[in-house]
Amino acid sequence: MDEILYVKIEQNIPVRKRALTYKDIASLYCQNKKIVQDLEKQIFYTLPTDCNQKTIFTISKVYEGIYKVYPDITIENLGEEDFVVDLELPDGREKKKWQEFLKTGFISLISFFGAAFTIMTFNEDVSVGDVFDKIYQLITGVQKDGGSILEVCYAIGMPVGVLVFYNHFRRKKIKNDPTPIQVEMHNYEEQVNKALIAAASREGHTIDVN
Repeated sequence: MDEILYVKIEQNIPVRKRALTYKDIASLYCQNKKIVQDLEKQIFYTLPTDCNQKTIFTISKVYEGIYKVYPDITIENLGEEDFVVDLELPDGREKKKWQEFLKTGFISLISFFGAAFTIMTFNEDVSVGDVFDKIYQLITGVQKDGGSILEVCYAIGMPVGVLVFYNHFRRKKIKNDPTPIQVEMHNYEEQVNKALIAAASREGHTIDVN
């Protein structure tokens, strides 16, 4: 009976070296463990020193190398047909902690004041204060003078709602579900990868079979 090799490749593969083995780019499975062990040691492709950070490959290029080692094997693709190899080599420069803290603090300040401004303009636009005054008067029959329990609950409920919505409190998740930010970042990365693959295919920069 012919051996069947199952190959699964992700859409984006971060690597830290130029000589890529099949183990670096794909998950391989076969009932014959020796086939997997042999292929995982084989060099799939060596990225040239002048290559771009992101290189686009086709699944046909993967098949080509496998068939050179095992010409009679049957391959089943369980992953992507085109994929991006993202080369992440260290630049040799150590990032200083104070620079990272400064960047983090700067971004945090921008986010804080931006969010505060957005909330204030929203409250003014929909006249939240007037709504609270009318609700207080309807419930108590007395015209509100100054602050009330409504503003206190609103001020407490807003940050609590944000924490629950974004599913994070400090470093721990409240639930195991991905946060909205993680979902959006995943969608963004997926769209970027698809755009890179489409652009490389259109410009003829995709690395395919020889």
